[in-house]
Amino acid sequence: MAQAELSIRTASDSAQPSSQARALREALQLFWQVADRYVKRRLILALSLVAAASLLSALAPLALKLAIDTLGYSSVARSALAPAALIVLYVLAQYIGRSCTELRTLVHGQAEQRMRRRIGQRLFDHLVRLPLRFHLDRKAGAMGETADQGIRGYELLLEHMTYTVLPAFIEFAIVAIVLVQLGHAPYLLILGVASVAYVIAFRRGAANIQQPASNIMLSRIESNSVLTDVLVNAETIKYFDAEQVVSRRYDRALSGTESAYRQYFRRQTVNGLWVAGIFAISLSASLLYATVDVLRDAMTIGDLVLVNSYVVRLVTPLEQIGFAVRDMAQGVAFLQKLLELLREKQEGGANRGLVAPKSSGGALFFDNVCFSYRREVPVLNNVSFAVPAGQAVAVVGVSGSGKSSLIRLLFRLYEPDSGRILLDGIPTSDLSLSTLRKAIAVVPQDTALFHDTIAHNIGFGRFGSSMNEIMEAAKVANLDEFIVGLPEGYATMVGERGLKLSGGERQRIAIARAALKRPRILVWDEATSSLDTRTEQEILRNLLDISNRITTLVIAHRLSTVVHASEIIVLDRGIVVERGPHDQLLERDGHYASLWQAQLAKASTEA
Repeated sequence: MAQAELSIRTASDSAQPSSQARALREALQLFWQVADRYVKRRLILALSLVAAASLLSALAPLALKLAIDTLGYSSVARSALAPAALIVLYVLAQYIGRSCTELRTLVHGQAEQRMRRRIGQRLFDHLVRLPLRFHLDRKAGAMGETADQGIRGYELLLEHMTYTVLPAFIEFAIVAIVLVQLGHAPYLLILGVASVAYVIAFRRGAANIQQPASNIMLSRIESNSVLTDVLVNAETIKYFDAEQVVSRRYDRALSGTESAYRQYFRRQTVNGLWVAGIFAISLSASLLYATVDVLRDAMTIGDLVLVNSYVVRLVTPLEQIGFAVRDMAQGVAFLQKLLELLREKQEGGANRGLVAPKSSGGALFFDNVCFSYRREVPVLNNVSFAVPAGQAVAVVGVSGSGKSSLIRLLFRLYEPDSGRILLDGIPTSDLSLSTLRKAIAVVPQDTALFHDTIAHNIGFGRFGSSMNEIMEAAKVANLDEFIVGLPEGYATMVGERGLKLSGGERQRIAIARAALKRPRILVWDEATSSLDTRTEQEILRNLLDISNRITTLVIAHRLSTVVHASEIIVLDRGIVVERGPHDQLLERDGHYASLWQAQLAKASTEA
């Protein structure tokens, strides 16, 4: 089914040549934007070497022609240079031409790698600035393969524009001048007819290759996304003995790529056979015509060698141009998905330059906030509450009541449908994302760690922190003794997504990371859900100490963690149904009291 969708989408894309032209135009514009002086200087040098190599390659057969005529004592060449000198010139021209080609490869390779780096960095910077909604709808492996294929598309365009198109035009112009000067203009007619035939063949070939090239790109993206998804979830796969299942799934994805390549190679081969036929006919016509001219003394043997060399030399670049057009069509197909990613709108771009509020108290106010991930399913409905500066306010409720959505809105990972959130009296929508997010630290329920050391993961809370500061933050999270007891201490690698550590250990690293950030607002999202009771109580004491100085918003399902909050907001299906301190809410014997009694009963049962 997925493969069928890919084919349908690709057929639609390939049926719109304007989209190809647009992609090529955008690709060239992006190239000009990201190419620095290093790249431009080397590309100019590479083009100069290409021009020199093409010039020498075009003139070398002329020296060989003169040498042959001299050796044959042709009347045309009796006053020419000695054959040995002409042969030396011929060899020297070939040597210098090939040397220019090697130097061109070196210089062009340096420019190409710098472009790969700059385009890759441009794309990476763009991807990490895209909104969370975009990332939740995409597979990480698919985006990685899209980036890789897009950069490969740039390499194809740059390579053929430098190596193929320019040399062919230079050689064609020089050969045409030489043939006209030597009185062999009729052969240009044969080459002209062959050129028209090549254009028709390659234009048709480029059109035919576009769809399978797009299929290849899409199927490779799909197979790479499956691979990444499987590797990231290796532990889950082993729990359910699902190795064979995921292996078959990956094989199905690879079979789609294989099928796309089969179609691509079939069409490429058919196009190549047409090109070979055009080459054979044009070569036969020129050689037969030249043979007749030699037999009737209209040209010398050296002229015949020259014409043969030029026909082969010109036909080859013409073929290369055709193949370049085909490959460039493939490159544009690869580029389209990359350009689609770059066209995605970044989050909060319009407010990127606004500064922080003058006040630094950290007061929060949710003002009639409404929000939904899908319009038909509301998550928050006119939610209003305040978190005074320096105080702790908790939001509680059953799963699905909208608690975690408040955090996403606070960080502007999503924007509210209506209403607003104010930080120290200023709407968060008027602040730059950098200003807003530097002011807030969050301890998430599900802690994701980098495949790096414990020190690096804690230090991610505030870049440039010293080791002493990292260790102090670990003490706040009651983590220092555990780390010191490890053989490699703070240099211990945590594994992919931190899976070498337990859930509680990962969560305490997240707490240490948040403490290190020294925020104006501290957000706890079920921050002790993975901890045992003893560790939870120790961290709650640290939390109370921190909350005396920092504005704190606690999102909790376990009510024992919020009893000391100055105010507790009770959410039910996105609506504030109760609010007040813990004792008052219990006295009301309402929704909160029911939740409290249910959790007490559960705790006594487990005990």
